[in-house]
Amino acid sequence: MTGAAVRMERDPGAAASGARTLLRLADRFLTAFEGVLLVIALSASVLFLVADIVLRVTVNIALPWAAEATRYAIVWLVFIGGSRAALLGAHITIDALPEFLPPRAARTVTRTGFAVSSFACAVLAWYAVGLVQTMMAFRQMSPSLEIPMWWVYLALPIGFALMTVRFAQAAVNPPVQHTGSAA
Repeated sequence: MTGAAVRMERDPGAAASGARTLLRLADRFLTAFEGVLLVIALSASVLFLVADIVLRVTVNIALPWAAEATRYAIVWLVFIGGSRAALLGAHITIDALPEFLPPRAARTVTRTGFAVSSFACAVLAWYAVGLVQTMMAFRQMSPSLEIPMWWVYLALPIGFALMTVRFAQAAVNPPVQHTGSAA
């Protein structure tokens, strides 16, 4: 028996502690991954638009691919941003029922809502994988950039898979809900 196995046999909490450590590491990796993708997508969309505008105004040259590239970067931004919003508890929620329930029941309703959201995102991720496979089979290319369209559609299964994980995390450990008005 290894030293780790002996420690877990003596201390059942050691296995749970190891699992929590692994989950924390996975969460940090996922958060960093989302952050990098969000920075890339936002930076690319701003860069493409600004470059197109500056070139058009200064030397009367338009970048024919800039609008398309910006649109695709924003698609990625939306789906990865949805995951970040799930992490932060920033998605729109209908929270009238928990407001009228006792605290314990309100937590149960809130956690159930997050679990249902996680399941819905998992189903959507599953169907999005099929959509990407179909796009790969069609071999459709984008009009201006001439990149495979499945690269763009890949944002859907990745975004929904990330949202699945984030809503599952919220079901276990709900984030603090942000309150306030949009006005």
